[in-house]
Amino acid sequence: MSQGKGSRKLKCDCASVFGDAQSLSEHVKETGHMRHRFCASCCQLFSTKDGRDQHEKTAAKHKKAPIVPPRTNALKNKPQPDKPGAAPRKPVVVTKPPKVAQGVQEKKKAPNVPTKVNLHSTQPVKTSSTTGSTSKEIVSAGLFDSLKKYPWASNWEGPGIKALKKRCHDEVCLVSQGYYTGNPSHQMNLKFSIRKFLPTPVKASGMRRKAIALDCEMVGIAGGRDELAHLCAVDLFTGEILINTLVYPTEVVKDWRTKYSGVTPAKMAMARASGQALNGWPAARAKLFEFTDADTILVGHSLNHDLKVLRVAHKRVVDSAIIVSETVFGKGNRMLRQWSLKQLSQDLLGITIQSSRGGHDCMEDTLATRELVLWCLRERQKLDLWAKKALVEYEEEKRKSQERQREKAKAEKEAREKEIEKQKQQVQFEASSIEEDDHNDYYCDDYDSLDEHIDWGEYVQVPLDYELSLASPWYD
Repeated sequence: MSQGKGSRKLKCDCASVFGDAQSLSEHVKETGHMRHRFCASCCQLFSTKDGRDQHEKTAAKHKKAPIVPPRTNALKNKPQPDKPGAAPRKPVVVTKPPKVAQGVQEKKKAPNVPTKVNLHSTQPVKTSSTTGSTSKEIVSAGLFDSLKKYPWASNWEGPGIKALKKRCHDEVCLVSQGYYTGNPSHQMNLKFSIRKFLPTPVKASGMRRKAIALDCEMVGIAGGRDELAHLCAVDLFTGEILINTLVYPTEVVKDWRTKYSGVTPAKMAMARASGQALNGWPAARAKLFEFTDADTILVGHSLNHDLKVLRVAHKRVVDSAIIVSETVFGKGNRMLRQWSLKQLSQDLLGITIQSSRGGHDCMEDTLATRELVLWCLRERQKLDLWAKKALVEYEEEKRKSQERQREKAKAEKEAREKEIEKQKQQVQFEASSIEEDDHNDYYCDDYDSLDEHIDWGEYVQVPLDYELSLASPWYD
């Protein structure tokens, strides 16, 4: 069913509103939104793709006109009788020009060159549109399905905004996971300052999106703090790349963390020199606010860390790490573990990410997060089956860990007891040595000189000629 040209306001899936069909048509050509339901030739929007296909089959505008052979002007070729007294005219030779459509110049057919996409550009990538036999097939400017680097990424538009809204986490859950939602009273529960945080705007400065998947890469600055170095954001439903750019740090970098961030000093310097890097996290936040307002759903994996470096306060969040943990342990229960994006991508999606020696690929992580969230919304039964298996594995791993801890504690206790016993023996040995020394001092008194022995012998009336020796009974 057509939504009609005469509607006063036409609304796109991205929530943008247009006053006429022509404006909507230009928007579709630029972004690729609703391209499967929109007839570019007629500037007409349909509820379903089948409706558009039926329109193209039946509409007179799309039917091919029958080929009619060109009609020659017989009067021009017919010889005209000469007027009386006039000189005979010479026959006119007419040269027929080549058949070219009116208003079209002949051009050589350009080769089909694939569009190159600059992954570090802050501007949306524009691609050409091709014309088919019945309708123009619009190739979206920012859709990532043209990126050959991520063959596993899909252009599936998801289950819809209603299904996504149901998976938004409540504020209590978000605060417990380290999110700042804009309420200053939650500062006591956070381990970071909220002084420079800003809430998402009431109205986006640019073309607002219903849901955005994003990811950030960080580097280390003074005090072990995180600083934004790379920001990627894509439209969750259409897959359009909104942001993919390096962000020049506002403070001196102490650790580039290239193994994880994928950012090097040379890469950052080159991007800044060529104007392809945003100047600090404030500029990155402003760029994100062009597509985001208070109603936009932000999607990510452990997104609290990303919003922290962006200094963004937001309440409408879908975190894939929380979704999976709640499915395993039950909603409302304590989340005893969170699974990494790399492991979930391998287990649930069957794709391998973060395998490059050069560090993480920010766009790869963003697209993997998008795929993971859409998969969780679409494959609830498969997610439940995986969660049951994951819970069993967690309990088994927990049991083994506790057993290892008990064995370690037992070994440490035995080692302490041996050390205590050794110390006791040492103390007893030292005590016995001291007692023996005191005994000798008391009875011996150190009579070292012969005069002392003679004086002692006279005192006890020992014969002077009696030999004093160690063997003498008088010596004792």
